[in-house]
Amino acid sequence: CVQSGSRRKRKENSWARSLRLHQQAVMSVLANNVEDAFLTLGATIVFFMQAGFAFLEAGSVRSKNTTSILFKNLLDAVVGCVAYWAVGFAFAFGGGNGFIGTEHFFLSGIGLHSREVVRWMVQYVYVITAATIVSGAMAERTEFKSYLVFTFLCSGWVQPVVAHWSWSDKGWLHSGVQVESHNFTVRFEDFAGSGVIHVVGGTAALVGAAVIGPRIGRFDENGKSVRISAYTTTMATLGGFIILFGFFAFNLASHGSLSQVGDGSIHGLIAANCMLACSGGAITAALYKRCNERKHGAQWSLVATINGCLVGMVSVSASASTIYPYAAFIVGAVAGLIYIGVTGVMERWRIDDPLDAVAVHLGGGAWGVLAVPFLDANIGVFYKANRVSFTLLGWNLCGLVVIFVWTFAWSGIAFGLMSWLHMLRVPAEVERRGLDVVVHGRSEKAYAYQGIQQRQRGSSIASLAAGLSGMFASESNEKPTTVQFMDKSTRRRESQGTTSTETENACEVLENSVAISTPTIESRGSSLDPESIV
Repeated sequence: CVQSGSRRKRKENSWARSLRLHQQAVMSVLANNVEDAFLTLGATIVFFMQAGFAFLEAGSVRSKNTTSILFKNLLDAVVGCVAYWAVGFAFAFGGGNGFIGTEHFFLSGIGLHSREVVRWMVQYVYVITAATIVSGAMAERTEFKSYLVFTFLCSGWVQPVVAHWSWSDKGWLHSGVQVESHNFTVRFEDFAGSGVIHVVGGTAALVGAAVIGPRIGRFDENGKSVRISAYTTTMATLGGFIILFGFFAFNLASHGSLSQVGDGSIHGLIAANCMLACSGGAITAALYKRCNERKHGAQWSLVATINGCLVGMVSVSASASTIYPYAAFIVGAVAGLIYIGVTGVMERWRIDDPLDAVAVHLGGGAWGVLAVPFLDANIGVFYKANRVSFTLLGWNLCGLVVIFVWTFAWSGIAFGLMSWLHMLRVPAEVERRGLDVVVHGRSEKAYAYQGIQQRQRGSSIASLAAGLSGMFASESNEKPTTVQFMDKSTRRRESQGTTSTETENACEVLENSVAISTPTIESRGSSLDPESIV
């Protein structure tokens, strides 16, 4: 009986161990599945940021270039996907050495249901964010084919190599340096891409905007800035909200875990820090614009406030999981001031950036990388001030400089070569008419009423010109100049939408008729500008 009881007890213990092992295996599989689903969902939300960038850029450029900027944002995702699938992921996370990865080109060598596919999806939506930043800074005057070439280069080479240095287990920045006195390895800290994503995109945007030159009319003959107003702040604001929403997923997915002890509270901290940094950037940017420019007649600036929100999110991406909430607000507030400062420097240097992408992403991203060593709750200079914290400061500064130089060099080579080959910028006449009509045709104008306005302008332009000519002639005691623009049959064809060539010709005649009388106006000391009338 004793022997039988012992055997039964041993069998029960064996069953219990087997059951525990089975439960652990099931829980491990379940945890992996939940985390993969979480990361995939986060990646799809981050992908929706492309819609936000499209709305923001379309609202910030003139209506004649809206279709062009929307098309470029769409192809960012398409071309970037092919580039990252073909070579980008392999260079970033394909093993290799400290400089570059060498495996998994075209996702080869990865199983059908491998978790690496999830990783590819997450990193893909990150890399197209960097490429999209460039389109805003070079809007309204860039050749379509040259932009596609750089999108492929950025998504397949420039950013993936930086990601390998910083985020791959074998990358030299990630491997870090050993602090012997504290038995601690200092690594490059960039939690969600202030440097890896935003400094890369902002640096490329800076080089592109400088090489291509400003838009026609952005600066006068004396080099003074002439503000070209956004077309619709409604669309720009909607785009800003979508981007802010995507930033939460951007940072939450960067944590990469959902099933470990404490993950829930870390996610809560990340979300709170993102919102606080966003608020800090928005408040400082709005207040500075209001107070500093009030003497020039400026009021509360919606555009500056939107960019303040974005630069706050950009700056906190490097440290969202490792700093206190009050520190996140400080990071965002300082980022708002940096955005204002970089915008002013860009104008003084006569570099035209229609969306202030350089100020938001390069300025905010660089500050975010440098803020980590000071405000990290565990090893920051403001809390520890020891050898580890100062080593982290030096290592992050080293990483920031290297990322900037790498991106600047490759962007300079690409944009400089395309400019030398005369394939970077559209001709001046195309820029004046707008890229929508020339590149995409009249049937794909972004706003249907553009054609209606042209036809209406054609039917009423003759009476406007005649009135102006009569006014100028009466003031100078000269005989009014009478110009016959259209006969009835031509006007009927115009009203039926047959062609708009007559309208353009009428505009040219009007400009000439106004120019004839311009010397008389100047002799009487009038400040009337014929171009503004047209």
